[in-house]
Amino acid sequence: MTGRKWTGALLALSLAAAAATGCGSDDSSSSDSAAAKTTSGAATQAAAPAADALGTPKKASGDPIVLGLLNLESGPVTFPEYRQAAEVAVKYINDYKGGIGGRPVELASCATDGQPATSGRCANQIADKKPTAILGGADTGAPGAFPVYKRKDLAYMGGIPFTPVESNAPNAIQFYSVSVGDNAATVQYATKELGVKKAAVLYTDDTQGKATGLGVIVPAFKAAGAEVKGIAVPPSAADLSSAAAAAISTSPDAVYVNTPGACPAVLKALKAVGYSGKIMGIDPCTSPPALKAAGDAAEGLYFAQPFQSVDSGTDDANLMLAAIKKYGSDDIALDSIAQAGFSSVMNVQAELDDVSDLSTKNILAAFKDGQAHKSFLAHDYTCDGKQLAGNTAVCNTYQLIKQVKSGKVTTVDENWVTGADLYKPQS
Repeated sequence: MTGRKWTGALLALSLAAAAATGCGSDDSSSSDSAAAKTTSGAATQAAAPAADALGTPKKASGDPIVLGLLNLESGPVTFPEYRQAAEVAVKYINDYKGGIGGRPVELASCATDGQPATSGRCANQIADKKPTAILGGADTGAPGAFPVYKRKDLAYMGGIPFTPVESNAPNAIQFYSVSVGDNAATVQYATKELGVKKAAVLYTDDTQGKATGLGVIVPAFKAAGAEVKGIAVPPSAADLSSAAAAAISTSPDAVYVNTPGACPAVLKALKAVGYSGKIMGIDPCTSPPALKAAGDAAEGLYFAQPFQSVDSGTDDANLMLAAIKKYGSDDIALDSIAQAGFSSVMNVQAELDDVSDLSTKNILAAFKDGQAHKSFLAHDYTCDGKQLAGNTAVCNTYQLIKQVKSGKVTTVDENWVTGADLYKPQS
């Protein structure tokens, strides 16, 4: 389905796939510029710019550099667009950037199902191919693979850090922060720019909902000096009016919606009980299906994303669209997940292109130099282990604040926002 995004993906952590699938491999072939103020829905296909956005061809040759990739593609929640976008980016760098160091890049992929055991089996299969390193993917079962990466001494670069394992592994480089970084940035913007002094947080009453709602959002509001109340929403609740009524009972300046599987219903419930104040939320609340289901109840919702929008008109966005047009298929969902796949490949190529000896030590050193590095479609990243408390592998917490206006997503502030100072890991 289209529109799967950061926090919606985290819901998969509490879902069990019916059965482990086999791991078939598929060997396939930044910027500081401000985002444009108005963009369309992230998962909507945008018109591709002219082919000259790709630049001058520079074909790679010689023995390939193999990068392993584990990606969640079986079960109740899947992210094929991450792999699809990464494959497009690999084809692009092989044809236009000389691959890495003049050598072509080859992805060795394995489909996972969200279960750590399956990811562990996939990691062993990929390790048998003797990859140079691992390209991080969108895999909620990734903790099962990291013991293999440690044993094989493999660096892990990019991807989406759905769990604390990816965010803290000494052999990992994470270009973005999700679940923590986006929510903390939204709270920062709400309190500093929108003047929110009292908030209510509606969160799904399950393991992940509590981890994000009570572990990130509520404490961030408190750290920002705001009064805040958390309201649990039962995962299977049919009537959400009582939760909505509880949220507005203290007359909050803003209501924050952290219910990945029930965003439209919660937003409609808030409107039904007469709430007309500010609303904040998470990325999955703004997917095209969610916006269609919520209708005008989603109007005005603020949220954060780590990327410039694909139709923002920046050089990076135009390049990605041109590459998708040249190498991709029409069914790639151009959402945040796809942007992460494309961006991760571009960042890896940029930093490793002039590293002559691609040992794990040298690969990690290229990123972990404590210096600011350009990030494709995103804010600069610095891998010094100090960007986010309790997340030593995370190199960047900056986000762009976006809002739903007339049923579409718009970038409302061209300045990158971070709420890293509002977050402290729960003891």
